[in-house]
Amino acid sequence: MINEELSTDMDRITQLQDAILDLLTITSTSIDYITKKTNFEQTSKAIPTTLQAANGPSRAEYQAAIETFVADIIRRSKDVETLAKALPKKDDSSIRAQRLSELQDEIKIANEEYKSALAQSERLLRELQDALDQTLGETTAEQNTIDSSKIEADHEEEI
Repeated sequence: MINEELSTDMDRITQLQDAILDLLTITSTSIDYITKKTNFEQTSKAIPTTLQAANGPSRAEYQAAIETFVADIIRRSKDVETLAKALPKKDDSSIRAQRLSELQDEIKIANEEYKSALAQSERLLRELQDALDQTLGETTAEQNTIDSSKIEADHEEEI
């Protein structure tokens, strides 16, 4: 259960990290496109145009690309905001601490039950071993008696 809780939080953090990385990539790509693909227009005759983009897009294509970039940045920003809101709050720490305390108590109870079951299985193993030793001991004693009787009988036949 705790692994699921931690896994969920880590998934949220990873998703947020990925969303921020995507947002930064989109922003960087947008800035790169805007600054390198534009056909600068001369706004004042006193200031000459010094940069020209080779094979730059038309004014309409350029505007459409900027609108697409803006829409992507807004969409990804909302994703980041949603993911950030889904992260655990400071207030959640008391609830989480209480849950961890409950889990710790459950672990202690389970550990005591385990120790009790282990002790019982060790007692049963000793009882079984004793019973086997006793049974095998009687069988061995009986076999020794039979073997010695047989040897004596064989010895008497020889005489």
